[in-house]
Amino acid sequence: MSKKHILILISIIFLILIAIGGVHFKMKHDEQEKIKQAYYKQQQERITLFLKYNTKEPNTIKSVHFTKLDKTPMGSGVVKGYINNNPKATFTALGKPEKHFQFDGDISVTDSVGNRLKPAHELKSPDEIKKELKQKKKNH
Repeated sequence: MSKKHILILISIIFLILIAIGGVHFKMKHDEQEKIKQAYYKQQQERITLFLKYNTKEPNTIKSVHFTKLDKTPMGSGVVKGYINNNPKATFTALGKPEKHFQFDGDISVTDSVGNRLKPAHELKSPDEIKKELKQKKKNH
């Protein structure tokens, strides 16, 4: 075999390895994206339950819209959004590492959202709400 054939063979092998590596990284990225979307959906459900259940007056929060999923420099998950089709009525919810990145009631809100919610000492976490709803369902 001449040097030209060896060079072509090595080039082909090198390109095949690059293609395999690219496919591998694409698959890993897609899997991470799938996990991220599942997490985001789960947090949306928890935040919606928290906001709708913890209102002073029933049905004052008709809809919850989510605008952004992010991560803080400290590693907490951040979900931002607004309520009732009002982009000025915003909230920012956190999922901290010590809570396994699950939203557990740690939320900051604008006044237009805060005025609709119960006082802080009366707010219930999504887990407490689920437990309470399950108990009510069981009793009926």
